[in-house]
Amino acid sequence: MDDQSQINVVAEWAQLRECVYGSPDYWVLPVFLGDAKLRAQGPFTQYWIDNQGADLSQTDPELFGEFQSQIAGAIKLLESLDVKVHVATEISEQNRKYPRGEDHGVETGWMRDPFVTIGNNVIELAPRTLFHRRQRFAIREILAGTMERGARYFAQPDCGADDSAEGPGWGYLEGGDIFVLGPKILVGHSGGYSNPEGARWLQHMLGPQYDVEMVTVDPMFPHLDCVLMTPREGVAVACLEALPDGLPEHMNDWDVVDVPKALAKGHMGCNNLVLNDHTVIVPSEEPLEPIAQALKERKFEVIRTPYRVPCMVGGSFRCAHQPLIRA
Repeated sequence: MDDQSQINVVAEWAQLRECVYGSPDYWVLPVFLGDAKLRAQGPFTQYWIDNQGADLSQTDPELFGEFQSQIAGAIKLLESLDVKVHVATEISEQNRKYPRGEDHGVETGWMRDPFVTIGNNVIELAPRTLFHRRQRFAIREILAGTMERGARYFAQPDCGADDSAEGPGWGYLEGGDIFVLGPKILVGHSGGYSNPEGARWLQHMLGPQYDVEMVTVDPMFPHLDCVLMTPREGVAVACLEALPDGLPEHMNDWDVVDVPKALAKGHMGCNNLVLNDHTVIVPSEEPLEPIAQALKERKFEVIRTPYRVPCMVGGSFRCAHQPLIRA
C-alpha cells in the first residue's frame, strides 16, 4: 500500500484526495422535530414544516431535480480535480426507522455529521440529531473498508432512542462541529448538538497526541462549520458575532474574514469546501460573492459552482463531504 492510499487527515487545509460525499439520489424531508429546527434556512423553514416526511422525488420533482443536479455537479467537479469520491448509498427500510421505529426521513445529501477522520482514525460518531444517527448505514461498508488502508476504525458509544440524555457516558458529537487543525482539534458547542461529554470522549479516544478544545457557538447555528472555515493555517473565515467567546486563543493572530451573521445563516457563507491551502470551492450564487472576493484578495483560487438548494436546507459544501485523505 503506497502512502497516497493510506487513510490520513492532517488538517482542514491539507490537499483533499479522497472523501465521502452526499448522495444526489435520495431526499425525504425529516419529521420536523426539535433536532431539525435549526437546519432550514429562511423561507424554506415553512416549506419543510408543510412537507415533513415527503419524498421530494415524488412530491416536488422540480426542486428534487435541482438538488440532484447540484450535488451531482459537485461530485463531478471534485472528480475532475482528482479527488476520489465515495457516494453514500441507500438506507434500508428497517434502518430508516432507527433508532425508535419511526421513519424521520433521509438526509444523505449531507454526510459530514455521522463520522469524522482525524489522522488515521475513522470514527463513527454519536449524533444528537435523530436523522443523522441513521446516516452511518449509508456508508458502513465504505468506513469498514478503511481498515485495510491503515485506518483505526472506531465507533463512539451509541446514544440510543432518546432525543438526548445528560451525564457521564452521554456524549454527542456531530462532524460539522469538529475541525482538524493538526494536533489541535476544535469541537463546537451551540447547546443542542455536540456537547462537552462528547468532547471528553473524543480526547480520551485520541489520546495525548491531540488537544481537543471546545468552542462556544451562538445557539441559532447548529454547528461550528456554519460559522468558521479555516482555508489555510493563519487564515480564517468566521462569523465573529456568532462566537460569543471569540476564536480559540491560538488563532488570535490569524487573518480573519468576518462574515455577517445574516450571510452565515441565510447563505452558509462559512461552509465552503477547502480543496487545499490555496483553493476553495464556493457556491456560485450571488450572495456568496463577498466571500469569494475576500478569498481572492488573500491569493486563493476560488472555484464556483451552483449549490442553491443544499444551502437553503442548511448545509453547503463542507456539510456535504467528510474527508478520508487530506495530506
